[in-house]
Amino acid sequence: MKTTLQYLLFLGIGGGLIWYSIASGIINPSKLWEDVSHANLLWVGVMVLLMAVAHGSRAARWQLLLEPLGYKPSFFNVNNAVWLGYFANNLVPRLGEVTRCSQLYKSDNIPVEKSLGTVVTDRIFDVVTLFILLVIHFIIDFDKLWAFVNQQLAQGGGNQGGKSNLIFVLLGLMVLGGIILFIFRNKILQIPIVQTIIEKLKGLLDGLLSIRNLKNPKLFIFYSILIWVMYWAMGYVLFLAIPKFADLSPLAGLTVLVSGALAMILPSPGGAGTVTAIVSPVLVSMYGLSKEDAGTLSTFIQSSQMLATLIVGGIIFLISIFMSKKTIND
Repeated sequence: MKTTLQYLLFLGIGGGLIWYSIASGIINPSKLWEDVSHANLLWVGVMVLLMAVAHGSRAARWQLLLEPLGYKPSFFNVNNAVWLGYFANNLVPRLGEVTRCSQLYKSDNIPVEKSLGTVVTDRIFDVVTLFILLVIHFIIDFDKLWAFVNQQLAQGGGNQGGKSNLIFVLLGLMVLGGIILFIFRNKILQIPIVQTIIEKLKGLLDGLLSIRNLKNPKLFIFYSILIWVMYWAMGYVLFLAIPKFADLSPLAGLTVLVSGALAMILPSPGGAGTVTAIVSPVLVSMYGLSKEDAGTLSTFIQSSQMLATLIVGGIIFLISIFMSKKTIND
């Protein structure tokens, strides 16, 4: 019952944001269909190949994390598990991690609780990488990002002077809060919820430092970089699929990657609704796209990647069922 309600909630979030995007004019269904129907499918095919490299890199990185635990599953099995994880996530958000660990248990008898620990480490490094990309993007494209922030502030109403004062007041409160925390730090550390938060942060730090136990940490870092380079390329090549977006810069691809990754934090199947609602305003403000064009591009990227994941993952899922039945019969 709880799982059903959770799924309906996730579905409601995605459906609600899709409705909002259509009602607000971000998505124009007829214009979206017109542009997408003329897309060059060759670039969509290239995107699928880049996705395969990204998932393959994640599988190879996962192998490195499993090795210190004494497990050496084949790349084929680990890669299939990764695809099935993404397949599950596109149906029910947050289900993918458990799914890929369960698949690896079926194929290589690796306990779920142990492989799940490595998946947590895997996700921690993703969060760190995303943060690094945010910083890089902020440095490279500071002017556009600052203009975007100012535009969002301006849309809230009121005068700019008042907003500037508000920012300084907030900064002052942050500094004051820091001083108070320092003075009363010993008492604050005794609060149960604070202790829980500290334990969680220590767990995250332990996950990050676990790279020291790897036999080849440099290869781990290489795969980590390759994963996100492929993610960037998956979005950028889809710019080229529709002629009107072909002139967008590679930096716009980084913007889509970062804002899209942040949008995926909201639990919606395959990012449906969330990616369009969050990425579109960024494209409008930073790159001058019309609201409809930004909605078309963000929806095209999200839906193409989701569809590719469902098709390839679905095929792997059916093959895994067939192989399981064959093993039982033998």
